[in-house]
Amino acid sequence: MPLQSVRLAKVLDGDTITLDDGRHVRLIGVNTPERAHYGRREEAGAGDATRFAQRFLGQGPLRIGIGQDPQDHYKRTLAHVFRADGRSLEEALLDAGLALQIVFPPNLSLAACFHAAEERARKARRGLWSEAALRVSGLREGEQGFRLLQGRVTRVARARSSWWIELEGRVSLRVDRSEWKHFPAGMPESLRDQTLEARGWLVWRSAKARNKDSFPPWTLRVRHPLAIAVRPSA
Repeated sequence: MPLQSVRLAKVLDGDTITLDDGRHVRLIGVNTPERAHYGRREEAGAGDATRFAQRFLGQGPLRIGIGQDPQDHYKRTLAHVFRADGRSLEEALLDAGLALQIVFPPNLSLAACFHAAEERARKARRGLWSEAALRVSGLREGEQGFRLLQGRVTRVARARSSWWIELEGRVSLRVDRSEWKHFPAGMPESLRDQTLEARGWLVWRSAKARNKDSFPPWTLRVRHPLAIAVRPSA
């Protein structure tokens, strides 16, 4: 991965920084709790993640590795961020339990490394891992945003362009055809009746939209098998 030497201007939150050349950088492979904005309350752990990133990066020079997909839909630069000593900010956040891994193809070069760091934090119950995944039965009407969810798979269906995996009739996980190549053969069908953990951005569907079809109230797009995992039943 080619690296660029840069200088930090400001840490905006745990997973977003600005550089002195004006670029906004969104870290690849991690998501930290949201700070208060647009009238929304700050999520638990947001301040801890921000302060950790500030201490970890300090005032020294940095190096960044731009992703194969170089920008997100907000036009932020997608990059891995390293200190001058080579230590990864993303890995450090995951290891401290202050972030959760996210996987967006094609930016996969450090996905296995990040998964291992998250597993260390999970086993030690550090940070965010002191709490269990949210049961889909506990979702409140209209709830949206990044969530780590757990529920039993009650339906698996294949459409022309997507796989749909339903959790207890409340959440539909969508795997688009463009991402099928990342999943082992037979994986969606093998998930039937399993207790599944899934992570990603939860989208609430209006009553009007739901009246047009038979899908559950929420959808969540899954882009890589690292975003889901079979877990023991509660």
